[in-house]
Amino acid sequence: MKIKSWLMVLICFVLVVQCDSPHFYQEQVATQNNWNKDAAVTFNFEVKDSIGKYDFYLLSRNNNEYPYSNLYLFTKLTTPKGETFTDTLQYYLAFQDGEWVGKGNSLKELYLLYRENVSLKDTGNYQLSVWHGMREENLSGIEDISLIVDKK
Repeated sequence: MKIKSWLMVLICFVLVVQCDSPHFYQEQVATQNNWNKDAAVTFNFEVKDSIGKYDFYLLSRNNNEYPYSNLYLFTKLTTPKGETFTDTLQYYLAFQDGEWVGKGNSLKELYLLYRENVSLKDTGNYQLSVWHGMREENLSGIEDISLIVDKK
């Protein structure tokens, strides 16, 4: 009976530890494999410490239906004071021979560095909007986009 109690405690501990993310912020938003170029994926996160520095990553997951080797993204970061910073980004999702970059079999996952060593001078709520900049109105093959923010 004592062994069963210890086993239950161990299982509860493992579940709690696994749910704790090592990232300051992480959120995944599905694009339903048919991402309209006017449909921005939006992430909202709160910064309580303006002293630290942060690394921002976008995580794309594409399936084999994605028709291109690269992905253009437009971003807009809005600070708590309403300032906006925009970027145009290009990432390569496949090598020249057509082999996908990233991990996975039928679904490829690729970490994309967005910004590195960033000082966020204001505390409060930040918003990052991301939308694709490809020529197609509706982009197939991108399953979801995630934002990962790590505090240094």
